[in-house]
Amino acid sequence: MSILRRWFTSGWDAVVSQLKAHVSYSLQALDQIQQIISRDELTEDYLDEVVRKIAAIEREGDEIIRRLDDNISKGALVPSVIGSAELLLDRIDNILDNIYYISKEIRRGYIVWKNENIKKIIIGRFREMLDLDKTIIEYVGLMLNKSRDLEFCSRYARMVSTLEEEVDEVKEYILDEVYKLNLSAVEFNHIISLIYSADRIADNAQDAVQLLLSIISTI
Repeated sequence: MSILRRWFTSGWDAVVSQLKAHVSYSLQALDQIQQIISRDELTEDYLDEVVRKIAAIEREGDEIIRRLDDNISKGALVPSVIGSAELLLDRIDNILDNIYYISKEIRRGYIVWKNENIKKIIIGRFREMLDLDKTIIEYVGLMLNKSRDLEFCSRYARMVSTLEEEVDEVKEYILDEVYKLNLSAVEFNHIISLIYSADRIADNAQDAVQLLLSIISTI
């Protein structure tokens, strides 16, 4: 193995290790959101605690990204992949950021779930979006675990693409339903904020796997 190749692979292995930790944080945070939706009764104290937990997780994720940015700027990776790697960090971080945003939006607007039409969307199609998001994030983690296997990662990238399309279809279905309802501005903005945040999770994951493929194809 050439010196250049050893430099790239050792630096990349360190990046992958940290990204796997970040993905695990996203799954932990998303699990907290799914638990909210599964509960019959919600209280401000409970939601405050969930937001605090996810905020702490999000800070840990930010610290991972900060360290990786610092390491990359100091030459952890070969110059030819630095641009893609920096974009990859951004997309991975955006996944957790959107989960954190969802937790805050639920805390602010959960009171409108008393509207049966809103509640039906939340426990139905919105939950479906989050379930798809979870599977997508899990697939990102699997790709990171096999980041030296281009064939494996290509297969899972195609699966992520398919799931991202499913998320988009559910989003469009919810939008069609929401516009048929006589909602207040607060109710409308709340549900729209939630579904677009769930959609952005899938979009960022889709971008991340394409960037990941671009990087590992050079290994």
